[in-house]
Amino acid sequence: MSRLLEVVGPGLARRLALAAALAAGLLAAAPAAQARTLSMLVTFSPAGTITVTLPDGTPVGTTSGAPTVIPAGYYTLLQSGPGACVQLPLFELKGPGLDIFSDMTAGEVDYTSQEAYFRPNSTYTWVNHAFPGVVHTFVTTGEVEGTVSPAPPASASMHSTVTSHDIVGSEVGPFRGRLTAAISSAGRLSLAFKGKSVATLKAGRYTIRLDDRSSTNGLYLRRGKEKPVALATPTFVGRRSVQVRLTAGRWTVMTRLGKTTYSLVVR
Repeated sequence: MSRLLEVVGPGLARRLALAAALAAGLLAAAPAAQARTLSMLVTFSPAGTITVTLPDGTPVGTTSGAPTVIPAGYYTLLQSGPGACVQLPLFELKGPGLDIFSDMTAGEVDYTSQEAYFRPNSTYTWVNHAFPGVVHTFVTTGEVEGTVSPAPPASASMHSTVTSHDIVGSEVGPFRGRLTAAISSAGRLSLAFKGKSVATLKAGRYTIRLDDRSSTNGLYLRRGKEKPVALATPTFVGRRSVQVRLTAGRWTVMTRLGKTTYSLVVR
């Protein structure tokens, strides 16, 4: 532990220890007979490096040789960083059904989390965009250990991730700012950018800050006629920050699948 303090400093080390303790507590709290969600730690340092590990410290992803092997299933990505608006690089995790990315809300927060479903017998990679040529690769086993109850079929996994390739482009766009979304207990949605209702946006990366008070409505994004992607499912109640990368086109924002609440034009 003393070596860890020397490398990252006492403040970040405490946050790392807290995240690891939280992950361990989540796993310990789940009865063996019930479904459980696994966890993964994504740690941003002020120096611009990123590490990805399991709660026991096992690194996730190799840059050469045999890839890391982890159980398939649902994971909570517990992300920690220095906070204090320190500029952080973009973390991106890609693979079948997933394209998750984060820079800790442009460095404004020191802790956040996202959910991801890793399909069985699949290959995934993650990249720190400060070093785009360094690709970390890992694979999943054939058996699903991390699950939710009830577990959806593989075809529904896109709606279980925070973000997916349906709402991102092939290039990393500039950070444009923050969208504020609120869903009342009655299911009414409000969406604002810089405090004002929004109908058009510039293409790029955005942080959506969601305050969801409805237990029967979620938040979905769809570009054109592509598959909608769930930023929050109907069972979610609470607050979360989700990063999305919006490409040019016409977008719809929905609180229920098939029900258009807002239309957005991204240029």
